[in-house]
Amino acid sequence: MRNRYAVQVFFIIMLLSLAGCGITPTKPAAPVDPQAGHAARMFEQQRYEAAADLYLDLAKRATNTTRNLYLLLAADSLIHNGQLDKAEDILQQLDSMALPREQQFRQALIRADLALGHHQPEQALNLLSAIPPEASNEEKIRFHTIRATAFRERQDGVRYVTELIALDKLLAADEEQLQIQTEILSVLARHSPQSLKELFPAPDAITRGWLELAGLLRDFPDAPGEIIAPYREWRDLYPDHPAVPELLTSYYNRQQQQVPVDVRQIAVLLPLEGPYAAPARAIRDGLMSAWYNDPDESRPRINFYDSSNSEQIWPLLNQVADAGADIVIGPLSKQAVVQLARAGNLPLPVLALNQVSTDSIPPQNLYQYSLSPEDEARQVAIWAAYQGYREPAMLYPSSSLGKRMATAFMETWRQLGGASMRSQAYDPASKDFSTPVARLVMSAQRKAQLEEQKKAREEGVEYTLPPRGMDFIFAIGNKQQMRQIRPMLQFHFTEDLPVLSTSRAWDGQLRNDESFDLAGIILPEMPWMLDRDTDNPLSRKALQDYLARSERKYLRLLPMGIDAYQVLSHLGKLETPGLPPFKGNTGLLYLDDKRQLLRRMTWISLQAQPRVLGITPPPNAVSVLPVELPGATTNFNESTTPAQR
Repeated sequence: MRNRYAVQVFFIIMLLSLAGCGITPTKPAAPVDPQAGHAARMFEQQRYEAAADLYLDLAKRATNTTRNLYLLLAADSLIHNGQLDKAEDILQQLDSMALPREQQFRQALIRADLALGHHQPEQALNLLSAIPPEASNEEKIRFHTIRATAFRERQDGVRYVTELIALDKLLAADEEQLQIQTEILSVLARHSPQSLKELFPAPDAITRGWLELAGLLRDFPDAPGEIIAPYREWRDLYPDHPAVPELLTSYYNRQQQQVPVDVRQIAVLLPLEGPYAAPARAIRDGLMSAWYNDPDESRPRINFYDSSNSEQIWPLLNQVADAGADIVIGPLSKQAVVQLARAGNLPLPVLALNQVSTDSIPPQNLYQYSLSPEDEARQVAIWAAYQGYREPAMLYPSSSLGKRMATAFMETWRQLGGASMRSQAYDPASKDFSTPVARLVMSAQRKAQLEEQKKAREEGVEYTLPPRGMDFIFAIGNKQQMRQIRPMLQFHFTEDLPVLSTSRAWDGQLRNDESFDLAGIILPEMPWMLDRDTDNPLSRKALQDYLARSERKYLRLLPMGIDAYQVLSHLGKLETPGLPPFKGNTGLLYLDDKRQLLRRMTWISLQAQPRVLGITPPPNAVSVLPVELPGATTNFNESTTPAQR
């Protein structure tokens, strides 16, 4: 999840790179020598390896004191280039006691940088306990930079912010200050006012100003226009505060890219009790499988919290924010997600594991991810249009879920330019689907037409079957229902029409007795269900046996857990238009304008070994071709949807 070294050596570079900006390290002081000056310029140009080679060559020809300085500069260059082991070997060649006093502090800075590169923040802090009086401003900047990085590594938010505030006082350029100050506020605004009082019991005037400004931003998380008057009052109270004029704009821009690329601590909110406990276990197993598959040095800390009580979601969210979490996965229940979606602001980014609709605009840092059946129904409409189909006939269960899926399909079909369609509901509790199927496909009428065609052929008379008013069937149902519906469709004279469904129509495999009923159905599926890679530790073959037999119905939640973990550091990128989707285990993942994480799934034709047909294209890449419907009929008004009836 994090780059091995880019977030360590020079923290300012990492920090500003998150905001699309960067500071180039200044060239190190070197002895007055033409070649040494050339090496310093290469360091300034970020040609670190070349600078190190030149410093090492100079060290071979130098006297003892100067040799040690060249070795020190060579090691510093290699650390900036990420060659930690080589830098450590060079530092071991140093005669530390022979270094002049003014170079002892430089050596401590370089060794502390090396410790950070090896993920040893305690050692880095031990090396840098105080700044000597003769230290230059550049060395002071590096001192606070390294200590800030170390405290961030230790997840010590108070000391991290304290070092950033000290660092901010040393910076001369407004642009550099702007990025550091934006980070200060981004960290402080995650905490409640009461928590900040406890964390900073005796702040100085500047720190107190930061704390109060963070409180304002917490009150106006997504409303930069409304904070102007309160900000002016704050500025009147703190006229000498170092906050730069562009700070508010920078802060709100950062919030639009709220999800950190470098995720170090994750809070997972899943229920341990109640109706969601069993699916939560499957999600947890997938998430932890992905976590264990990460290299040790890349794994963020994960803390699990029980979210069984949806009414306590707010105290729980504030608790994990105060504990230093960078981002939250969960909650799972719709009731809890609704509370977050209606909030004015959240203290930290949240990837909820469900999707809801509310009248209000959700917080900027709330992302919603689910394996939505309604979304699959929308993809059926997109795929059908992509295949050139024009006239759907839809069979759907009269349950609330069935109506929602039917409505999602119909609305998407119309958005793509489709005309009215035939549809027919069926009772999911019934054991006989013959009557609704016959009504949908106008079986009696078709039977009469076929008999006329047969009679005409016997008499040698030309006869053309009239248009059917449908060129594909979208049948919504689970596997048990589809095992009855598909043969019934064939019985009622539709064997020549493709039948589309959703992934609920099978459980990931066709047994011998099921193939006869389900083979040939076309549906969207997540790539993970089709993965036969025996070498992939996160494949279906590798993970499915970990589920108890009673929980096999939650098989698809394993890859959901994997994707929830792996997509975190990509959420910010997915908000940028034009960038490719994230290649997940549940599909190609992308964000819509509501920050809902949607999937483009893989299309298959059911067989003993499913035949892959393609991937759902982007919604804006397809449209339904116009069609004339002479004499076409529908069994409901085009302006109503199943959910409305």
